[in-house]
Amino acid sequence: MESNTQSSSTAKPTTTATGHSPRLLAIGVIGAALVDHQVHRSATTRARLEGAADMAKRLGVLDGAEAQLVATLLARYEAGQPRGAFAPGTQA
Repeated sequence: MESNTQSSSTAKPTTTATGHSPRLLAIGVIGAALVDHQVHRSATTRARLEGAADMAKRLGVLDGAEAQLVATLLARYEAGQPRGAFAPGTQA
């Protein structure tokens, strides 16, 4: 959608791009992949979660501690620990 402004006869977009930070987007993608893996527990969802975390770490938007948290959660799933084994704020 474009409109003409009073100060200019050039058409300009009426909406602007939202400035979401790459870090927030990465956390959203990883969070969605984590929930998907918690629900389905398949090799595909695990690979998607590992890939998203690895890509975010390589791009520098996920630090080592956060990547380690994802790895720890995946190890717990692999070990068959109950779904409620992780509580936010506790030692991972």
